[in-house]
Amino acid sequence: MFRFMIANFALLTAFLFLFNLLFRHYLKKPSRPLQFKLLIGVLHGLCALLLLLFSYKVSPNIMIDFRHIIVICSAYFGGLPASLMTVLFIVIARTTLFGEFTLTTIAACITIITAGIGSGLIMQYIDQYWRRWLLSLLLSLTLISIASLLMGPSLDKVSYTALFTYMALIGSGGLFSARLIAFFTYSNQLGQELENSERRYRSLHMLQEAIFQSSAGTVITVFNIEGKITHINKAVETVLGYSPDTLIGRETPLLFHDKEEISVYAGELSSLTHKPYNGLDVFKYCAMEQPPEGREWSYIHKDGSRLTVLLVVTPLWLDGEITGFIGTATDITERKKMENTLQQLSLMDGLTNIANRRYFDETLEKEWKRAQRSGSPEGLSLIMFDIDYFKAYNDLYGHQAGDECLRKIALLGKDAVRRPSDLIARYGGEEFAVILPDTNRTGALALAEKLRAAVENEKLSHAGSRISGMVTISIGVSHCLPHTGASAEQLIAEADQALYYSKAAGRNRVNDYRAILEQAAD
Repeated sequence: MFRFMIANFALLTAFLFLFNLLFRHYLKKPSRPLQFKLLIGVLHGLCALLLLLFSYKVSPNIMIDFRHIIVICSAYFGGLPASLMTVLFIVIARTTLFGEFTLTTIAACITIITAGIGSGLIMQYIDQYWRRWLLSLLLSLTLISIASLLMGPSLDKVSYTALFTYMALIGSGGLFSARLIAFFTYSNQLGQELENSERRYRSLHMLQEAIFQSSAGTVITVFNIEGKITHINKAVETVLGYSPDTLIGRETPLLFHDKEEISVYAGELSSLTHKPYNGLDVFKYCAMEQPPEGREWSYIHKDGSRLTVLLVVTPLWLDGEITGFIGTATDITERKKMENTLQQLSLMDGLTNIANRRYFDETLEKEWKRAQRSGSPEGLSLIMFDIDYFKAYNDLYGHQAGDECLRKIALLGKDAVRRPSDLIARYGGEEFAVILPDTNRTGALALAEKLRAAVENEKLSHAGSRISGMVTISIGVSHCLPHTGASAEQLIAEADQALYYSKAAGRNRVNDYRAILEQAAD
């Protein structure tokens, strides 16, 4: 008997392994179509036929095997339709292929049909896994017991012993099958979760790669602690002219950057922190200490041209440790050009196309501080001049002619002021100013006279002038040594006062503040 039951057990276990292997993807779905449930019933019915082949015959008409367990398994996987299909296979085989058609055969068929219907309903309406299995096993054992009592007169002591042993094997085999199926279900869930995780990982990786590669004007560089490039996106080819594959393993700080620019900033950091800094240390400092908006740097294209980038460096963390850094460099060359253009426009006088008052103030402050630092013996000079009787010119010729006169005077001033370091600006209305760095009093007076003569020699008609029939200018000059304690405001005030004296003295002349002081002293 045990040899036949072991064979049944081996067949049942092998079938459950094979069934799970073939249909685990379908078994993961919560809802299963009727066709699949019927297929489950057919497959379990075929397994039941094999179990019948290895049945143990207690008597010519009484056979014991694991058919009840396979019916419960069929009910678990496919519900009532599957269990009924399996029972149909068993009934047909039991009545036609195995043994004679007797009352015992009828009782066995009724028992298995009832077990199939009951197991199918239990599996359909009971939610808790082990409760379903225990109730189904209890139903089968109860039905087997009832059938055994009905067949009592025809059974001897040996047959009863075999039946009781069979019932014990059914119970233990059913529990083993339940545990095996639970293991398969758990393994399938883990496999599904692993597949989902891998799918999410691949999707995330593809998304990250798409984002990494999609930035057309942004070079994203990943480099390790030693500064070696480990990843770089395709934008480096369009922005800097390098093929990404040729850059892997190379050192990033000195590859694209202006070495002198890095050296200068490293020196600034060393002075600030009192620690030595080299090229790679600069970028580590940028990643750990600078705000996230980054810093502007100059990049060198493969062809040697320069571009401006906004570089943001962030640390790359892994398991609580910094394993590298990510540099995101956005090409802002065109934006910087536009900003410079706009800045220049904001500092230019729209009418005369020379510097405006704002540019004058900024330049004077800058040159004053520079002169203070350098201690130049030539000092700093300032010329201020305006057009004589310009209101009368406007009243006589109109504002359009007045604007044209201002443009002409500005052009004459630009022609006279030739040094790159000098600046001529429209100070306000018809008043102009010229900043002369590293220029002594004699040089400033000479340039002032040159300006006055250039305007007079242009012979611009001015019928409203009280001193001449032509346009003329009055000029005031001041000079000082910034490192001696004077101020830029004082320099402006002295030039303005000298201009006032030029007007008071008859206009169309140059006056020097120092000469005014000397005359007052006399």
